[in-house]
Amino acid sequence: MTIGQLIDTAVGPIALGMSPTPHRDAEELYALAAGIAITEIDRDAEPDDKTAEEFQRLTDSRISGVPMAYLTGVAPFAGLELRVGAGVFVPRRDFSDPVEPALEHVRATTAPLIVDLCAGAGAVALAVAHRRPDAEVHAVEIDEQAYGFAELNAADRVAAGDTAIHLHRGDVTAPDVLAELNGRVDVVVTNPPFVPEHAQLPPEFAVHQPRIAIYAGPDGLDVIRGAVDTAARLLRPGGALVLEHGHLHGETMPALFAADTRFTGVTLHPDRFGYPLYLLALRAG
Repeated sequence: MTIGQLIDTAVGPIALGMSPTPHRDAEELYALAAGIAITEIDRDAEPDDKTAEEFQRLTDSRISGVPMAYLTGVAPFAGLELRVGAGVFVPRRDFSDPVEPALEHVRATTAPLIVDLCAGAGAVALAVAHRRPDAEVHAVEIDEQAYGFAELNAADRVAAGDTAIHLHRGDVTAPDVLAELNGRVDVVVTNPPFVPEHAQLPPEFAVHQPRIAIYAGPDGLDVIRGAVDTAARLLRPGGALVLEHGHLHGETMPALFAADTRFTGVTLHPDRFGYPLYLLALRAG
């Protein structure tokens, strides 16, 4: 069996494990097993026994739902590679869309003040700081393990030449979180947990990733409600809230904001596949 055939035989089982990118996963897992880059894979060559065994072990883990990033140790996101591991929610490389409206809102603003609520491993905050080195970026995360990865990633980005971000360990729903920034923030961007407790998810999310980063009460809005209150307090008039809510809340979000006079200009935005992804709202006043 050639390397190409070995990789191809793994695609079907990985797809049955509910991976949305089985071909890409299979190639990345083989490259990881062989200790090479994907571009170095010679599909016509024969794999050695040690590499084939390691590839099978990694493939079995992926089939069971272990996130790719837990296996590789890194998660690509918005042009960055971030360190991740068991216990932290994996930034999804194909869902970095909310970074763009956050940056667009401050395109003409010098030294903007930007806050990332529910920062996780620091993905959005670090992507923003990478693109806008003049920005003052604050990131808030409650979970100890996620905060630890955010610290590692923030240090890596400073070493790479990016502007340092300000990390805060805290609850984004607390009435005093970042109180020193009240009424001054240009953009609040947040990807909070938004899945209802009863929802059925693939093992990658339901089993292997931390519940605190995924589930949020019976209707999935426990954290969103508090994060919206915090955003309303932090934002200056005309400042923007970019809130990722996923396809589960395509109808819930308009209803939530319909009676909220603190915000105006509410628009919903789909992901590249057409599913509801995030909401953009402007602070009234």
